[in-house]
Amino acid sequence: MSIPQFMRFVDIRTKFTSMLPVCIGVLYALYYFNSFNFLNTLIFFIATVLLDFTTTAINVLVDYQTASVNSLERESNIMGRENIPEKLVIYYIFGMLLLYFILGFILVARTDLALLPLGIISAIIAVTYTYGPIALSRMPLGELFSGPPLGLGIIFISIFVNYREELILSLSFQDNTFLLLGDWLMILIIIFVSLPQVLLISNIVLANNICDLEQDVGNHRFTLVYHLGKEKSIRLYNWLTYGSYVTLALPILFGWLPRIMLLIYPTLIFVHRQVKLFNQKQDKSETFITSVKSFLAFTLVEIILFVIAILWTTF
Repeated sequence: MSIPQFMRFVDIRTKFTSMLPVCIGVLYALYYFNSFNFLNTLIFFIATVLLDFTTTAINVLVDYQTASVNSLERESNIMGRENIPEKLVIYYIFGMLLLYFILGFILVARTDLALLPLGIISAIIAVTYTYGPIALSRMPLGELFSGPPLGLGIIFISIFVNYREELILSLSFQDNTFLLLGDWLMILIIIFVSLPQVLLISNIVLANNICDLEQDVGNHRFTLVYHLGKEKSIRLYNWLTYGSYVTLALPILFGWLPRIMLLIYPTLIFVHRQVKLFNQKQDKSETFITSVKSFLAFTLVEIILFVIAILWTTF
């Protein structure tokens, strides 16, 4: 498989939902703790992208295998369209998972044992999201197991691997006992700082499921949208979008985020237009992109403002 073909296979265009939260976590560690570890960040970034690639690869493989032979779905799948052998895809999946765990163990050795269960849980979610007898994406759990791991999980670990001077979370063993210690206030702060990302990433999955409702039901995939109904799901989509701006206010108010983050709120004008477009029509090829645009408008401005705040405090 050539590099361009591999990039199409893992759909590199969609990886911003894992890459950008890493940036936010690193920038937060720089701003709040004045701490940055380049090697830890690089290892974690590569491991995160590898796990995201693995999730996409499993999803493509499962969709290809479950499609009827000679069906339009199989022909439109990149494996059928570009004649990529199943065996090769399986080798890539296991190879990427193996490399993910190798990098993870290196990172655990460089930080703390508390990172190990976090990494294992992330891998389990990534694999079972589309694979297995009870795939998470086929149940009303897709949003729950996408937003929190990608939003909160990635940001938390990005901060964790960069700030080791004081305790955020630590796990140790002695004989038959284990000791888990953590700074509950710091963990709570990270949760509130991450909430906008959690809501916006969950919203991308929700928008995708709204657009694919009929197709999903035909493929026996009963997502949250199926259980709520389309009208209530669109209402939830609106709440999650605007809720990201509401939840941003608390960390700014308590000084957990710099006051310059208030400049994110003007993006609400653009985001409101995107929400209106999606409310009018829910189509995968035309309006699904509005959820992505809302996420990018919020997140890219947040990253830019973080950089400005860090430069301001530095110089």
